[in-house]
Amino acid sequence: MGLEINRKLAALVKTLLPNNLQRGVVHLLGKGPTRARREANKWLKTQASEIEGHVLSLGSRTDEDGEGSFYRSYFRKCVSYTTSDVSLELDCDIMLDVKSMPSIESESVDCIFCSGVLEHVDDYTAALHEITRVLKKSGVLLLGVPFRQAIHDAPNDYWRFTEYGLRYLLKDLYDIEEIKPVDTKVPGFPAAYWVKARKLPNSEFRANSGDTIPSS
Repeated sequence: MGLEINRKLAALVKTLLPNNLQRGVVHLLGKGPTRARREANKWLKTQASEIEGHVLSLGSRTDEDGEGSFYRSYFRKCVSYTTSDVSLELDCDIMLDVKSMPSIESESVDCIFCSGVLEHVDDYTAALHEITRVLKKSGVLLLGVPFRQAIHDAPNDYWRFTEYGLRYLLKDLYDIEEIKPVDTKVPGFPAAYWVKARKLPNSEFRANSGDTIPSS
């Protein structure tokens, strides 16, 4: 009964309160982040804290981390942090389709932050190709993909990824520095994987002209 009341109160809070107040109140009502989210955010904070240069966030939505903060704040040393999504309705900096980003110049980005995106892309290999194209040589890819996760944003939810699938996809393009499984309460069945990989100097991509990521 108490849990059901909390759910109803949380829904009411989202209807009545502005976004900046919703997060704290909803957390107090027991609608806080999942174990997978907490573990992923902890790992991300460590990895992002040393990233310098220009960061491009793909599929940013509102950029909220689910714990009352924004992913932008994780990248403390970056020169610029640009959010993007397929629609500007989400109040991102720029509108991008990850499968084709002609407005982003080749090798102009120091870090790509891509969380929960590839499973929603029908041609994820094209997306990976574009990510590789816009990353500078030795640029960092921070990639999060689901494994044990319910269908979401249907019908545009196409894929799940294993550690070995990720290694296969990245093997000729990146030096994988770490693959981090999160929420491993079910043995051999983590909720998601996070990857930190560095683009190899000889990674191939299609040359494409366009605008650079703006500096701050």
